[in-house]
Amino acid sequence: MRKLFMLPHTLLLCAGLALGSMVYAADGTPIAMDKTLHDMLPENIKNHGYINLVTDAHYPPCEVFAEDNKTMLGFEPDLWDALGKVLGVAVKPVSIDFDGLIPGVKSGRYDMAMECISDSLEREKQVTFVNYAYATNEVYTLAGNKSIVSDPLSLCGLKVGVQSGTDFQHAVTEIFSPNCVKNGKPAINVTTLPSADAVLLALYSGRIDFVLNDAAAAAAIKKAAPRPIRTVTMPLMPRYYLGIVVKPDNQQLAQALLGALKVLWDNGEYDRIMKKWDLDPVKLEQPGINLFTTRPM
Repeated sequence: MRKLFMLPHTLLLCAGLALGSMVYAADGTPIAMDKTLHDMLPENIKNHGYINLVTDAHYPPCEVFAEDNKTMLGFEPDLWDALGKVLGVAVKPVSIDFDGLIPGVKSGRYDMAMECISDSLEREKQVTFVNYAYATNEVYTLAGNKSIVSDPLSLCGLKVGVQSGTDFQHAVTEIFSPNCVKNGKPAINVTTLPSADAVLLALYSGRIDFVLNDAAAAAAIKKAAPRPIRTVTMPLMPRYYLGIVVKPDNQQLAQALLGALKVLWDNGEYDRIMKKWDLDPVKLEQPGINLFTTRPM
């Protein structure tokens, strides 16, 4: 899943939080540090006073750089700021390419990753997910392309662009192309590209016929697109859980994050954030750990 705008990767350091201080959400709702959850954090995070977070800030409404190319905006920055307030630590995000997020967490370079990362069995073998939302996908194509309709077989034999390392690639190769072959149609021709910027540019230039992307991103993509595009919802499109990624052996952090998410669920801040970004349809009823396997859809 990833990137919509061609902006440079930039480091954003969030302001530190004084332990025990009261801080406020944008609507004036106080969010206090929860000392019990703070004490659950790994010692290195408590000693530093911050969490190192890695993202790929080119994917609204999840996160994107503002016009200053420094400030990160989106529902996830709002969410990780609120999590930091509950946990009584700052959050220091850095933006890198999407395919480096999970390796960066696995290596210990970063404490956690957030970038609307979809939970899957393959990924759960590498990292732990602390889940906080759903994701649904749609087909994106140029408005002038009328050949793509709600029937998945209308994709057969066409050219799709996918960003390497994303679940969009798996959806094409493991769901849609096999469906074509099963029905006597040609498989979908896949072009793998290094970034979502490159995928969208290939669509705008006509080098590919369609892309898969999150349904929640449609408004932002349409607004930024240099050519009119349309989206198509169709059967077989997978639904995912989204989650914060942490190392499997970092259960202290995973449980602290889960506890902080539950606080945000209970005090209404999660609902406010999702409503602010028009994401009510993908709200999760309750957060959880590795929901792909523990609460399968």
